[in-house]
Amino acid sequence: MIGLLTCFWSARTEAEEPRGATSSAVGAGAQANAAGLRLYDGFEGNTVAGFWLPGNYGSGLYVPGAIKLTTNYARSGRQAVQITVKEGNVDAAGDAGTRVERSELDSGHFNLLGEEAWYAFSVLVPKDFPIVDNRLVISSCKQSDVSRPLTAQRFRNGKHTLTVESQGRKREFRLPKLPLGKWVDFVCHARYSPSEDGLFELWMDGRRVASYTGPLADPVNKNAFYHKIGLYRDRWKDPMTIYFDNYAMGNSYESVDPARFETNQKAAQ
Repeated sequence: MIGLLTCFWSARTEAEEPRGATSSAVGAGAQANAAGLRLYDGFEGNTVAGFWLPGNYGSGLYVPGAIKLTTNYARSGRQAVQITVKEGNVDAAGDAGTRVERSELDSGHFNLLGEEAWYAFSVLVPKDFPIVDNRLVISSCKQSDVSRPLTAQRFRNGKHTLTVESQGRKREFRLPKLPLGKWVDFVCHARYSPSEDGLFELWMDGRRVASYTGPLADPVNKNAFYHKIGLYRDRWKDPMTIYFDNYAMGNSYESVDPARFETNQKAAQ
């Protein structure tokens, strides 16, 4: 049975009412353990949850048809979200004269300066995914008006990495291999501080694989932080598709852990 979770978040998005006050479908068995969740989308409804920003938000997040619910794969429940990027989707200028394109879900912009946030999601990269030497970001934490992401989880030419960058500091972590055709659970913990007590941690299938301490915010930019999942890449001729499930935002590891929603693992055949 699919239940309903009412999500409350006191922070406001930029120039609009809070996007946290919304309802979202929760997978079987989750109703009794909903404490600590702030946002959740198990992608079990007819559309993605209402807290996701629309595709035409700002300079654009995704084009029509790029975000689809599917029964082809599911980490739990019956459905997941299929995200596809094609050449020229939301075309924009990139670094050093490059062009970039994207298909991303943005969970909304929140006042989190000096605060902590926990994010989690499951990812399945299909077996036929093109392994190419081209920049690809599949999740990121950002601060409004800061040109580069604070954190970026990357998958390039089969290499799986995390970069953390703030106030001129940059650190790269080599992550365990991202297997094809298999669901992988990720949990992220961010403390958005411009001081040395800033923090970012990443878990992969329950194992902590990266830990950073140091600035994770710019004090002179907007107090507006957001998290994105999807595909952001340098322009490329071939389409790419990745599947996501059990997106959560909460106040602890336990509240967002994708394994808590587990009912099945419908992986690639």
